[in-house]
Amino acid sequence: MERLNDCVAVVAGGTGSVGEGVVRSLVRDGATVVVPYRNDAKRQRLEEYVQDVAGDPADGKGQLVCMPAEIGNIDSMNVFRQELLDRFGRVDLGVACLGSWYYGYSLHNMPVEHWDQVINDNLKTHFICVRTLVSLMHERHTGVYVMINGGAAELIAPEIGAVSISAAAQLMTARVLKQEARGTDIRIHSLMVYNPVKTRDRKTEIVDDWLSAEEVGGYIGGLYAGSVPRINKTIHRLYTRSSLPQ
Repeated sequence: MERLNDCVAVVAGGTGSVGEGVVRSLVRDGATVVVPYRNDAKRQRLEEYVQDVAGDPADGKGQLVCMPAEIGNIDSMNVFRQELLDRFGRVDLGVACLGSWYYGYSLHNMPVEHWDQVINDNLKTHFICVRTLVSLMHERHTGVYVMINGGAAELIAPEIGAVSISAAAQLMTARVLKQEARGTDIRIHSLMVYNPVKTRDRKTEIVDDWLSAEEVGGYIGGLYAGSVPRINKTIHRLYTRSSLPQ
């Protein structure tokens, strides 16, 4: 288990099905985890989910801090960024667990409004998080930024093409961010999980060896701590639990 007691982490998308598992793992390992939220019911659900592993940082416990913000709105995230600075002064680890699934149309007859929504949910949100979090890391020339991606970036299937396009763009975003971070101690990673992730809401009819959301969070903790293989690589591909470092 990685100990992350000195880590201030921000998990964008931390109230989602996968994100909440990442948050729980990081809090359990001692990090102070800040989660932007806009839905009070989801915030409360997340707080209840991690309450048994959270505690007083003075005792080496991790803590969860939820701050209201709308990830897809740059003005809202600018306010979040300033409050983050005022309260903690820095971001050590940023995690972007963002996006939505889409199915139903081939590109040649996909409604324009559907395209706009996919791009907004799966790409614009990432850009805004980069503006919010990676910019803070550049001010201190240090930090770790992890984008959680999926196999759709490299796999193509009928009627989900828009998701594959945006996922491939996310992958290129990570590569661009790494190039832009040259000369600093900032590390950029794209964590590609190829199978569906086990979550609290998705427990039936799944393969036992698929990764859980908390295991994804554990790998991210290892990326931050530098304890996983190929730490200087941008892209980390995870397929099953057996692919995790032992």
